[in-house]
Amino acid sequence: MKQVEHDEMVRIVKSEEVKEIIEDYLNYIDGKAFTNKGVIQSYEIDTESIQHNPMGGINFSVYVNEDNELYVRYTLEKNSQTNKVDFSSGGYSGKLHNLIKEKQ
Repeated sequence: MKQVEHDEMVRIVKSEEVKEIIEDYLNYIDGKAFTNKGVIQSYEIDTESIQHNPMGGINFSVYVNEDNELYVRYTLEKNSQTNKVDFSSGGYSGKLHNLIKEKQ
């Protein structure tokens, strides 16, 4: 992949629009995220994981609470009608799932 294309994907993933998508999904996973009662306290985008999805869009991961075993994966697509970035699919590590389940 060309560096220019990768830099553009990094810019998109670090945008305010995608920040909202990231945080919405983290709140969906952990209804108490970013509170003292939640498991998810912080996150960091793994810029090394950002890549073009072969079906279109962008794949990337975020690490939760500075632990690379607590990760959330995202796939984003651009909506051709609205020209906005949309959440397409995602998933998260079993370890994160178990921690959230234990805390409920």
